[in-house]
Amino acid sequence: MPDRIRVMIVDDIAETREQLRKLLSFDPDVEVVAMVSTGEDAVRVVAADNPDVVLMDVNLPGMDGIAATSKIIEIRPTVQVIMLSVQGETDYLRRAMMAGARDYLTKPPGADELMDAIHRAHKLRQQMGPGMVRSQPGGSGDLPPEQRSKGALQAKVVTVFSPKGGTGCTTLAVNLAIALQGLLGTERRVCLIDGNLQFGDVSIFMKLQASLTMIDLAPHAHDLDPDLLNTVLVTHESGLKVLVAPPTPEDAEVLREEGVEENGANTRFRAILEFMEPLFDYIIVDTAHQVDDMLLALMDKSDLLMVVTRPVIPEIRGARIFVELLHKLSYDLNKVGLVINCADNKRMGIQPEAIEKAMMPALIHLPFDERTALRAANLGEPVMPRSSRTPLGQGFTAFAEKVHARVHKPVEEEMPEPEPQRRAGLGRLL
Repeated sequence: MPDRIRVMIVDDIAETREQLRKLLSFDPDVEVVAMVSTGEDAVRVVAADNPDVVLMDVNLPGMDGIAATSKIIEIRPTVQVIMLSVQGETDYLRRAMMAGARDYLTKPPGADELMDAIHRAHKLRQQMGPGMVRSQPGGSGDLPPEQRSKGALQAKVVTVFSPKGGTGCTTLAVNLAIALQGLLGTERRVCLIDGNLQFGDVSIFMKLQASLTMIDLAPHAHDLDPDLLNTVLVTHESGLKVLVAPPTPEDAEVLREEGVEENGANTRFRAILEFMEPLFDYIIVDTAHQVDDMLLALMDKSDLLMVVTRPVIPEIRGARIFVELLHKLSYDLNKVGLVINCADNKRMGIQPEAIEKAMMPALIHLPFDERTALRAANLGEPVMPRSSRTPLGQGFTAFAEKVHARVHKPVEEEMPEPEPQRRAGLGRLL
């Protein structure tokens, strides 16, 4: 039997300590090794016994939970602290994360929520290793050494967009990100952002449980640090980092409280994106199906703006109108890539070549593989890497390779402008 997760409970109320102990007793992988009532006792016990995870109440007599957390991380950098508080304000979250806490749960936590947080924290401890020192607030978190110097890296930002729903944008974004992580290897860092603020479902497509989301970063967009970012990001089994969308549509307003810039770009999202750029090799962003403040921020930052369509007249028309809008805005079309999804679906009756003639040459044609795509979406198991040998899996592998080649080898010739006289046949319908 593998070693159990050693947990210490810190709370000044004896009844709460006992309730937490009973709750944890149902998990055979967890062992409560100590229960204390003060911050001072917590620091002393951690120094002596070195538990894996500490459940820390914020409001303690004398040394409060946040001060105790800071002391604990100073003497035992690999110990993972989960804060517990009846206070749900973002200021408490910020202070806790700055002190070194790895998670923040509102009292009383649900059983599944608490267990997930403990197992997630223990996994982070194992990844750190016994000799690894955690950075102090304002440091570089779990970034590899070669990426810790400011400006040492500038992520390639790839945005996946379609004016119409149902084209497969989320499937493409998720599997492109995983395929790029596999292509580059575990030493390189790839992040996937769910930029569909109101109805984003990247977490569902990847079966991820996230207690923190993009809205937890929003109030601190202009004073972020890697430790806070790493706490909010969720790690997929592929090694990919994921920043998930808010849980409800109304939560999206937190990101918009600061308004927009002169060009219409979301101020807070742009600040978050700019903070993340030096920390990753690639940032892939899934988007909503509208030209909004999020997309305008991404258009400024993207190295490649992928426009997705299927061989369906309304979708082709929407994609073409969007590309023409980019042209009117004097957007660099060398940064635009066309993706034709379900390109070989005979039932749709429109050849990819006709779509390209109406718009621009496609970066890739992805095959029609409905069974694989639906199974992946319904089970929350991405096509990559499990189904990499299917036609769709092979398509995503090729997609990642083409994206990587495109952003690292700028196109020398400008993309042809969409001209009405070139749209023979199909153009009459669009």
